Amino acid sequence: MTGLQNGSNPSYADYDLRAFARALRGKRAVDPRGMRDIADEIGVTLSDFSRAMGGQMVSVGKVIALCQWLDVPVERFYLPPEKSAKTGCFTSTTVKHEGRARP
Repeated sequence: MTGLQNGSNPSYADYDLRAFARALRGKRAVDPRGMRDIADEIGVTLSDFSRAMGGQMVSVGKVIALCQWLDVPVERFYLPPEKSAKTGCFTSTTVKHEGRARP
């Protein structure tokens, strides 16, 4: 499974919003405070906290703040681009080659 979230091409890097949301919901479940209090502590809006727990995209700054609250590195949810099994290179048909005509 690629875990592809936002794009439709596994040759592009992505972020596993589903796993990120599960981690947020898990930590939220053991915190007796209300969501607004938690969001205030983190430094995000209640709306952004709710969106992130629902698996929706939020800005990079908010992802960083939420990962700090989770006490995990931001890279934990990073989905690297898939490499081609044949060449070991990243796959893409949209690579631009300067100075060369496309075949």
